[in-house]
Amino acid sequence: MRPERRAATLAGFGALSLLPLARVAAEPVQWQPVPGPTAPSSTTVPFEPVPPGPAGSSEPPSWTPVDSLQAPLAPPTWEALPEGAIPLDGASPTPSPQSAAPNSFAEAEERLANLMPTWADYLLLLRLGQLPTAVLPDIGGDQISFQQVSPGDGGAAGGSGNQNYAARLDLVISPNLLFSATYTYADDPLFAPIPSRPANLWTVYGGSLRARLAGQGEGAGSWQLAAEGALELFTVGSGCGGSVSCDDAGTPNIFNNSGQSVFTRNWIGALSLPLSWQANRNLQLSFVPAVSFLPGSQGADQGGAGEFYGTNISLGLGASYRLGNQVQLFGSAMLPLGPGNNAFDGDLVYSRVPILSAGANIAVNPRIGLEASITNGFGLSPATAILALPSAPSEPMLSARFSWNPGALDSPSPRYTPRQASLALGGLFVNTALTPANGTTQIWLNGDSRGNLFAGSGYSVSNDFQFQLAAGVFNGIEPRNSFVNTFAGDGGLNLRFGGKAMVFRPSKGLPLWAAGRISLGRNEDESSKQGYLFFETMNTWEATPTLAFHLNPKVAWSGSGTSWGVGLAANLQLGPRFQLIPEVNLVATDLGGTNGTNGSIALRWLASSSTTVDLYVSNAAGLLDLGQLLGNDQLRVGARLGFSF
Repeated sequence: MRPERRAATLAGFGALSLLPLARVAAEPVQWQPVPGPTAPSSTTVPFEPVPPGPAGSSEPPSWTPVDSLQAPLAPPTWEALPEGAIPLDGASPTPSPQSAAPNSFAEAEERLANLMPTWADYLLLLRLGQLPTAVLPDIGGDQISFQQVSPGDGGAAGGSGNQNYAARLDLVISPNLLFSATYTYADDPLFAPIPSRPANLWTVYGGSLRARLAGQGEGAGSWQLAAEGALELFTVGSGCGGSVSCDDAGTPNIFNNSGQSVFTRNWIGALSLPLSWQANRNLQLSFVPAVSFLPGSQGADQGGAGEFYGTNISLGLGASYRLGNQVQLFGSAMLPLGPGNNAFDGDLVYSRVPILSAGANIAVNPRIGLEASITNGFGLSPATAILALPSAPSEPMLSARFSWNPGALDSPSPRYTPRQASLALGGLFVNTALTPANGTTQIWLNGDSRGNLFAGSGYSVSNDFQFQLAAGVFNGIEPRNSFVNTFAGDGGLNLRFGGKAMVFRPSKGLPLWAAGRISLGRNEDESSKQGYLFFETMNTWEATPTLAFHLNPKVAWSGSGTSWGVGLAANLQLGPRFQLIPEVNLVATDLGGTNGTNGSIALRWLASSSTTVDLYVSNAAGLLDLGQLLGNDQLRVGARLGFSF
């Protein structure tokens, strides 16, 4: 939310008569006639009295017609009455309930919570893929984001492939200064086996500053020139040993033939001068000359120096286009000019390749953004953004990014009924679309008769988005195969992190809730260390006040195989305290001879407004993500305890 908009709203509590809430409700405009001379009727001849006679005369006054008549005037013109002005007749306008000043701080906050976001409340993109823009948000435009990039094929690493994870904090110091802190982590073997699948580690810690040099504003024709400088600590590990883990301690590294690991910490940096031009209301263009300072070799004191990237000067071009308030399409290209390189192939031959990105950013609301793109850029920090996927520079990768702007305007409160609030607690093996209201915390615990143990939590940072974290162990899955052993091995700790976003609420034309959920993570068992991406869409139809239906397509994607299916479920209210929840997952894939289709039936006890107990029978492998797409030869009896506050 624009700072001035929030300030104006909340300032009304201190000066109630001055609260500007024009966006709360569009009131009818009052009109009044413009003052003008009064004209006599065109059908009546005006007369004036003749001066009276001498004093004491009893004669009545006589009248004589006026010699010249005024021509009739044109009909009066009208003008809009300014807000708060008093009409000419002196009557004070009657304010509507929405435009009247709030009576308390709580009422002011309530009105703020129900403001509908407008065009100006949605933030411009700070980056177009890896390319920075010159955008500097207003005070209150701080952002926290998480990103993952990975090739569609697992390569030599298997699983979901060479993943690079990143977390970034963008903190607005002033309207002309932005500070960013970045952390990235990648530890998969290289995509191509060089020379025999060496272990690999990249981590980056760093910070950057972006300052406005010239230009101001965001309207059509405006432009901004900024400077961004970054300083980062780049840790590089290749080969086994030290902080790099792998199976064979004698595996060579990519820098020398010592047969040992090379592990170095390098100070790196970047400097760029982004220039952004708002061509029109929707289109923004950016031109970015930059230089990245990277080491030219590694391993000099660890068995011999080997070639690495070196310093690169580059030119960047980018564009973003807004489709309405909530969707921004973008594309960018970074062209390295040398003198160093930004890529190497499967034969360890270094070269320069353009870094290309194209994607879309979808804002659930001004507070929550989801981004997907295709790119060949592997680096996710300012100084490493110029780098392609190691050992496969032309391999296309999928990038997913989540952004959270805590100070931005939220969607209006969903105002759930008690029944709808219970549906927002979710399902078991089939999920629901309703998301708990902003500020709600959920915690759940689960166990079953075959040894599964899981726990999870969620926190709503928006009326339309919930962060989610879950962990636990699978046990007793039969039949077993390599796919199951990799991702759901007996006793291996599974960690999952993600979020759920509601993207559609019921309307007169379509009485449905619709949402999407994504999670990532891996099996932490030493025999696996492999991860997968889980994505599902959820659709809920409240057919009657006591009966709701759910449609839940879902997919678990990895380099070792992809499983997908469709969940169907119902929720039937059995009196004020109990719900019957039948569920089935129709799974289309058969991974290693495992038929994933499964079903369950549960009885939910609404013990209180904040506590639920679910008892169920199911032949699914487990509640957690992939477990919903794996069948089981034997039934499980389980319980799930949930808390919401």
